[in-house]
Amino acid sequence: MHTSHVLGVTLLSALALAMPKPVIAQTVVPLAPFRSVELRNGGKAILRHGPVQRVTLLKGTLDYSQVTIVSGDRLVIDKCSNKCPRGYELEIEIITPDIYGISVAHGGTIASRGNFPRLAEIRIDVSNGGTIDIRSITVDSVNASVDQGGRIFTKPQVSMSASVRQGGIITYWGDAQVTSSVEHGGVVTKGTAEEADQPISDIGPSLPSVPQSPITPTRPIQPITIK
Repeated sequence: MHTSHVLGVTLLSALALAMPKPVIAQTVVPLAPFRSVELRNGGKAILRHGPVQRVTLLKGTLDYSQVTIVSGDRLVIDKCSNKCPRGYELEIEIITPDIYGISVAHGGTIASRGNFPRLAEIRIDVSNGGTIDIRSITVDSVNASVDQGGRIFTKPQVSMSASVRQGGIITYWGDAQVTSSVEHGGVVTKGTAEEADQPISDIGPSLPSVPQSPITPTRPIQPITIK
């Protein structure tokens, strides 16, 4: 075997060893008990029912993301508490026997998966963009709000108080009694049967177009005659 060929193979092997490999290990985060969840600055959180609370990083690292308990019982997930590298992704799984509040701020998605025991009530809030999808949670009363953009998908069984301010959309399914308030843009709308179980990526925003004010016709400018 030629010496140049051996050196080439050795160099390629060294480069392969030096290149960073994707981290696929899942990290379980030890935390105190919590009753609500808040996601900040992007990322994806999957919410599942289970007898014991557990929070697991499926993608990402605690070197960049922060997962803490705030105010005694609120789980707060901040995708980029430190400066994140380009293309950084965070995906986290949350298992809990019950949940009473969910919020998303400045982007990101929290989506429930699987069946949950029926809840009496829940509060869900999105601000400055992001998505909450709790269609798989059976809940009697929902208090939902979107402020300055974002989306909420829910199936209240008895009643819902829905508020949208400065843009956003709340989509619900079922025949619950709904009280809604919309200020400065946005919509509260009933989803179709076809959309009830579709992925959120397949459900369009369905935001109504803002009616344009009629333009007042202007009188033509009369030519000026110089004498």
